[in-house]
Amino acid sequence: MMAALSRSERRFRDWRDIRAAGTAVVGQGYAASGLGLASRVRRERPGGFVAIQPWLRAVLSIGLLTLVACQPKPPEPVVADAFTVIFIGDTEPRMRGNTDAEVAGAVRNLVSLKSNRVRYFNANGGKQYRIDPKLVILGGDISADRTTSIAADLPLYEPLYRAGVPFIAGFGNHDWDSIWNADPHSEAGQLSNEDTTAFTRETYRRSAAMAGGITYQEVAPSASHGPTTFFATFRGVDIANFNTFLYEPSYDYPQDSPLGCTASTSGPCPLFRSAEPQIAAMDTIARRSPKRTMLVVQHYPLSTNRLFWSDYGATGRTYEQRRQRLLQFMATHDKVALFAAHNHTSKKTIHEVNGRIVGEYIAPYFGGDGGHDPSRAGGSLAILVSPTKGILEVKELPPG
Repeated sequence: MMAALSRSERRFRDWRDIRAAGTAVVGQGYAASGLGLASRVRRERPGGFVAIQPWLRAVLSIGLLTLVACQPKPPEPVVADAFTVIFIGDTEPRMRGNTDAEVAGAVRNLVSLKSNRVRYFNANGGKQYRIDPKLVILGGDISADRTTSIAADLPLYEPLYRAGVPFIAGFGNHDWDSIWNADPHSEAGQLSNEDTTAFTRETYRRSAAMAGGITYQEVAPSASHGPTTFFATFRGVDIANFNTFLYEPSYDYPQDSPLGCTASTSGPCPLFRSAEPQIAAMDTIARRSPKRTMLVVQHYPLSTNRLFWSDYGATGRTYEQRRQRLLQFMATHDKVALFAAHNHTSKKTIHEVNGRIVGEYIAPYFGGDGGHDPSRAGGSLAILVSPTKGILEVKELPPG
């Protein structure tokens, strides 16, 4: 014969009822006070407990745990100094069938993110941080081979300047004459390199002249000719721009002219010079602010074909040593990531250097769809960045 159940035990003889009861009681807001719980039980069950029994404590605990587990995670506090940087690559008007009109339309789409084209980052549930461009960076391949110039290309980006958005650019392999060209370092190639340098310099100059614009330093080539690199700061965030890649060599000509290569009968021409002095100068600048967030920009990703990472024997360093030097440069900052282009396909890769995690983000293709569909132009990366908290999110924005 079974022992008689107590009055309280008969009320909750099924374990599922016990759990449900605990959840219901807690769910009605009485988790904060044991006295409140007991009072609630007495009101719902006349003649109930004078004090909470041990088994009822278990019931209430189970209910409380069930309720808490089902609650959504509260949003993180909003980072007040966070802002949006847009990174683009491979605009390439006048090549692959892309047109100036397509690229200009894609630039206007970026401007529209400040007004009628509303997009959000995914952080904090997707409604806390609007994608509102404060700065746009172009990571190279500005236009077709030997056609980059202020006159031809800067008008495409005027809508950004008019909207109060600074725009700065580095160059890529299609903007810089190299040994890969059919007539390397000809007079036409040298003039093209000068036009490219003038364009990148003008983007920095224009952006520095704007209210609330950038501050920046130029780092000169390590020979009489070569790339000019840039180190900028915007809203407390550092931006290091190595153009194609940090080991792009400088060079000298016999008789200080590309015509000297034509007349030369022996020896290498031009004479490539190591980029190490230029890298060291950029490194010195970067080390002045190691606690700042830093965006490192170059055209070639770490993962691209090693042929593009050649410095034509100027340093004697191996491919892997050149890659590691870039990672070591990035490790000067606590909060840092690399933004590259060139591959025409977006990708994220994580690297570890000196015990630090370093992110690498490759931009999607910004150029149009070969002149066939202008709506296909404009793939980009939206970067939610804070000078104090680092890079909070990188979100791909599809074309159109």
